[in-house]
Amino acid sequence: MHKVESRVIKFLGRDNKTVISAYRIFQKSDGKKLVFYPVPKNANSSFKKLFVELLSIEKDYLFLDDEIPMYKKEKYKLDSNKDYWLWSFLPPKPKFTVMPSSLDAIKIAVVRDPLERFLSAYNNRVNWHKDINFNNLSMKDVIKRLKEKNFDNQHFLPQTFFLGNDPNYFNYLTKMPSINGLVDYINQFFGKNLKIKRLQTNHGRNPITMEEVSKFSNELRYIYKKDYEFINSIKGNLL
Repeated sequence: MHKVESRVIKFLGRDNKTVISAYRIFQKSDGKKLVFYPVPKNANSSFKKLFVELLSIEKDYLFLDDEIPMYKKEKYKLDSNKDYWLWSFLPPKPKFTVMPSSLDAIKIAVVRDPLERFLSAYNNRVNWHKDINFNNLSMKDVIKRLKEKNFDNQHFLPQTFFLGNDPNYFNYLTKMPSINGLVDYINQFFGKNLKIKRLQTNHGRNPITMEEVSKFSNELRYIYKKDYEFINSIKGNLL
């Protein structure tokens, strides 16, 4: 069995100072590399948890999000036995950046139906966590902001912001909710067989329903037009 280690690589802007994107690279002792392109609300926390478990470092990472909403900041204190928050394991919300060909890494990612993703983002980030950006906004008001290209709450950014516009760039993609194929591939890379855990599942009181979201399907399809184009263009690399 090959040992797997990881490191973060950063991409700088033109000033050679500003970090515009960053990714965690997993590398086996035989030199084979893997990079996961994270997308908010696409099972992101679940895959972070899987990766820290595969590396056997889960004891160092704390996750409270399904027990305590993040607006209760006073309760978010690192346990004495924990060194990091789970959300920090993968650099958060990286703008799509092409990996250098010299890195020769296998590139993987998760896609999701944009309406289902919007439903999850609203219920989890607005209704449960009460994020400062979009806090107390109705679903209709959030959609109005998005139509105005106001993505101050980055959980609502189009998936193409994180994945680019060409699905063929990736070696493997998986579409929620059928993520088992990608989980199996990652397990194979690490030489293990772990189950993925569902995280960020708390939607607070009175969550909105898909029936309610569907009433705004035309607006959301317009906002996430490029996401639909990306998903509909996926061909032979879907696990």
